[in-house]
Amino acid sequence: MTRRAVALVVIILFIVAAFPMLRGGGSDSRASGVVAGRVHETFQPNDGKIYILVLGSDARHGNPQRARSDAIHIVGINAETMRGGILNFPRDSWVDIPGYGSAKINEAMERGGPQLLARTLEKLTGIRLDYWVLTGFEGFEGLIRRIGNVPITLKRDIYDPGGSGARLKAGRRRLPSWRALAYVRTRKVFKDGDIARTSNQARFLLQMLKLLNKQVERDPSAVFKWIAAGREFTDLNISADELFRLSVLATQVDVSRIGNVTVPVSIGSVGASSVVFISPRATALYSRFREKASLR
Repeated sequence: MTRRAVALVVIILFIVAAFPMLRGGGSDSRASGVVAGRVHETFQPNDGKIYILVLGSDARHGNPQRARSDAIHIVGINAETMRGGILNFPRDSWVDIPGYGSAKINEAMERGGPQLLARTLEKLTGIRLDYWVLTGFEGFEGLIRRIGNVPITLKRDIYDPGGSGARLKAGRRRLPSWRALAYVRTRKVFKDGDIARTSNQARFLLQMLKLLNKQVERDPSAVFKWIAAGREFTDLNISADELFRLSVLATQVDVSRIGNVTVPVSIGSVGASSVVFISPRATALYSRFREKASLR
């Protein structure tokens, strides 16, 4: 029973507890919580490979499913090799949105919700996505308050009082909820801007998974705290059967076997808009991820 409970929390954390809204939060419960659903009507795993689209909305009020997405990540898990990866996409990536033509990738959700963004990425990468997850600002902070400060090593000072509000010193740190939020929102102080931010978001997710492993290893009853946090801040439109199968898989996942890769891009412009163009070199990356569901 305890092992199944741990597994369920791991997979829920993996798909719903990582990336907050990046421009502010609203009072609407749907905007401030975490919502998840199925990309296709039926779940059809491909040779044991599962892909989850993780999104963070920029909605300030109302339903975040029709706001722009400022955090865009595909999480892959391979049930045969027990390896995985997080593939990150900068929000200003210039792509083809089905039915709308070329635009920044973060506009897809505003125009057609998570389903259209999923279709956009499926067309771009050739990867069949299984689930989508959309997170909110308040839900993220509330979750961190419940599970405890997240340890992370910062290679440099992060000082961004006029942007994310981050005031973080280099070194080993344990980030409380508001500092964690500032960390994953920060982009202006980095030379690569949003490219660095999207990589850091995935890095923070992996640190949360490590925290879970350490807490449960030290005290198995800690799993109930994570279960309570997941139930409080998530709204999963996924069947119990699917969650059970995912939870069995999660018992085998080793965080050290999950790669964190941001698609290669170049900075440019379209008209008056600053955009990033995904490099043709990403094609080989998509092929590898599609074949193995792993980036390591």
